Amino acid sequence: MPISLKVLTAAAFAPYGDLIAHDGELEADFQVIVDEPDAPGWRIAVNRVTAAPIVSLGRHPNTRESFEPLSGTVVLVVAGLDEPDRLEAFVLDQPVCLLVDVWHATIAIGKPALVKITENHSVRSEAYALPGPLHVGLTTG
Repeated sequence: MPISLKVLTAAAFAPYGDLIAHDGELEADFQVIVDEPDAPGWRIAVNRVTAAPIVSLGRHPNTRESFEPLSGTVVLVVAGLDEPDRLEAFVLDQPVCLLVDVWHATIAIGKPALVKITENHSVRSEAYALPGPLHVGLTTG
């Protein structure tokens, strides 16, 4: 199941969520990027991501979720709610926040990596099994 990596830009990632970045246009130093005023609480986690093949995607129907790279090289694989087999992949070189119901998975390139995750405290998850394992890596030629 080959897919190509995309450069992580606001426009390319817009169907799946928002980049977490200060746009530099505001006079204030504090800029709210993502707001969930009705969320009952939130949690922060650190996820150890390995190069093990991706066999399923997850989605959360009740919360957005941030992915913030801390170390290593991570690829974020995403798909829209109605098309879980139409995968897109982004090298996670800056923080992002997924929209509700976006199918997603992470995989490291090379050594294990760490990703900070912020999400609703009462997160609900659903899984979708891929038709075959997805491997991500660098190749020559």
